[in-house]
Amino acid sequence: MPISLIQSLRDTPLAFVDVETTGASADFGHRVIELGIARVEGGVVTKTYAQLIDPLRHVGAGITALTGITQQMVDGQPTFAQQLPAAMELLRGAAVIGHNVRFDLGFLHREFRRAGADMVGELGRVPVFDTVRIARKLFGRGGNGLQRLAWRLGVEPTAAHRALADAITTAGVFERMLTPLGGWNLALVDVMQRQGGPMGLLPANAMESLLPLELEEALDQKTSVVMEYLDTDDRRTERVIRPERLRKSRQELVLVAFCELRQALRTFKVERIVRLKRIDATATFPGQQGVLFE
Repeated sequence: MPISLIQSLRDTPLAFVDVETTGASADFGHRVIELGIARVEGGVVTKTYAQLIDPLRHVGAGITALTGITQQMVDGQPTFAQQLPAAMELLRGAAVIGHNVRFDLGFLHREFRRAGADMVGELGRVPVFDTVRIARKLFGRGGNGLQRLAWRLGVEPTAAHRALADAITTAGVFERMLTPLGGWNLALVDVMQRQGGPMGLLPANAMESLLPLELEEALDQKTSVVMEYLDTDDRRTERVIRPERLRKSRQELVLVAFCELRQALRTFKVERIVRLKRIDATATFPGQQGVLFE
């Protein structure tokens, strides 16, 4: 049954979705390694789904440092195609919601295609909502990473950078942001207005960003951030950088940034970036003014 935009959130099945991946860009062949879905009906989580997925490719040290997911954990797990029927039980007939959801949908679209399925055909032309877009309307751009936003709204995450935990945290953030506006009684069309307009499962604009949120915001604002990075010996280092641009190098995505330590432009493999943290000019970090925020 088609979803009407005049019906309320309470009367609409909602699928909160999150993926963990082997890298930052589906365009470079990176794959989904974990899928998490929390289905909400009547304002209550009714079903959850968490599945590690064999990406049939290497899981890099940077991804393991970020998510805790190792190569050994995904080897022998179902492929995306093999687990798709189980995932569809939670996705079918529901509006889709995610945090920076375009990133997740970009990967899911590629995975559906590899599985010989059409994502729009399977899910239908359902409404899509993005908690990042709603947060930007409420709080402005920057500082809208999921963990920081959850802290701001009083949502207690169970974990970070694991698919189901992040999907559940996204559901909590979504509810907290909309509660003052009407909460679960809001019509879908009103939620759509709060995020700045409609979204579909596929981007209307081919140039729409499909990057992880922290990287997208760092590039957009061109301000200094603290980067936690794995060097060639898989040692974690921290340095203050000012992101400039992305470029492709030998089928890898590379960040070009000004490094405060070296006082020069340097390149960093995106898949080796563990996390980026904002800097607020009120405290200190070695060699740089600022206090750190996720």
